[in-house]
Amino acid sequence: MRRPLFLYVFLFYWHFLNALFTVEAPQSLCVVERGNNVTMECTFPVNGKLEFRNLSVSWEKKDESKQVYELHKGEEDFKNQHSDFRGRIKLLKENLNLGQSLLQITDVKLRDAGVYRCVIVYGGADYKTIHLKVKAPYRIINQGVVSTGRNEWKLTCHSEGYPEAEVIWRNKNYEDLTHKANTRSETASDQLYRVTSTLTIKSGIDEIFYCIFWNKELQENTTAILHIADSTDGILQTESRRFVGAALIATAFVGSVLLFLLCIRKGLQVILTGCKRTVDNPASTRIYLP
Repeated sequence: MRRPLFLYVFLFYWHFLNALFTVEAPQSLCVVERGNNVTMECTFPVNGKLEFRNLSVSWEKKDESKQVYELHKGEEDFKNQHSDFRGRIKLLKENLNLGQSLLQITDVKLRDAGVYRCVIVYGGADYKTIHLKVKAPYRIINQGVVSTGRNEWKLTCHSEGYPEAEVIWRNKNYEDLTHKANTRSETASDQLYRVTSTLTIKSGIDEIFYCIFWNKELQENTTAILHIADSTDGILQTESRRFVGAALIATAFVGSVLLFLLCIRKGLQVILTGCKRTVDNPASTRIYLP
């Protein structure tokens, strides 16, 4: 990526101008969580009303020589901006009058981590570097408990974060079971690690196990609690409900058949009775129904 001309000029004359013009960085280290926004700041002397046409500001990702933002003599210039930052960078220009160069990065990515250089040219020239650290804690742990038979259970924990986490297993007495677990990791999107750990163990019901994702670099841990519950009662209750439901359906069906047969029988009796009355009284042509 081609560096802006004023940056070359600045680097050449910096040792002459530095004594007259000083840029400061209130925070040399910024820490942000992946997906959030971050604002990095460097300050410079204004000495009265700011003359934008005399001001040039440049932000560069120093360790990778990527142009992040450029304001040249009061005019924004995005032609050399690296594609990693397009659409996510904003300089809060209203703060320049106060001698503050505030660079905002939205939706921070893991790849944004690194050393940034803030260069200010305004009468004099100077720069400061700011280290941006991006963290991605293993905040959400997906878990599963599956019976494999004969009081054996497969416990699974899965999460995504950065950097790669160590997974520790403990029982309710906090005894270490990590050596019995199988843990694997793979790279997901945006440099995240997808870590899955499985512990297969024999255990009775109503037992508790702890799955701990330990992020050594961030000195953070996230814990999931896996509970082996008595699922036998639930199965029996389900089967019992199904049996009762089937019995009720069968009973209703048999009852309907019996009722139908009873109605047919009663109807036949009515017809036969009517015919008998007609024979007994030949003069009558009516069928008498009860």
